[in-house]
Amino acid sequence: MILRQFLHFDPVGASYLLGCGGKASAAVIDPIGPVEPYLEAAAATGMKILYVIDSHIHADHISSGRALAAASGGKYTLFAGAKTNFDFHGVSDGSVLELGNVLLSVMHTPGHTPETCRYWSPIVAAPRSRGSS
Repeated sequence: MILRQFLHFDPVGASYLLGCGGKASAAVIDPIGPVEPYLEAAAATGMKILYVIDSHIHADHISSGRALAAASGGKYTLFAGAKTNFDFHGVSDGSVLELGNVLLSVMHTPGHTPETCRYWSPIVAAPRSRGSS
């Protein structure tokens, strides 16, 4: 698994690029500010951004998620129950996003906002066999 943390100070926050270098598949979680650092990090690791995820939408979270999704071709991803006036790829509690051999699980954790979710990678996906076993 490749994991890159981006720390932000104005506004304060953290963003993450993670994925499978071997399968060239990545997600970016909670992007803030210019999209170029995320695009450059994905290119430097040879990964394509498949998902751009915002853990929640709220006034305290100034996201560049939709801009990054447009620039990268990734799916802009939110909790399926989020009330927005724009299109997005919806995920639910228990959903799993596949990033090559890395599985990213979704946990719906409402509280800070109704659509808040946490994303975690419990294990690396086992290689899939082809044909019968």
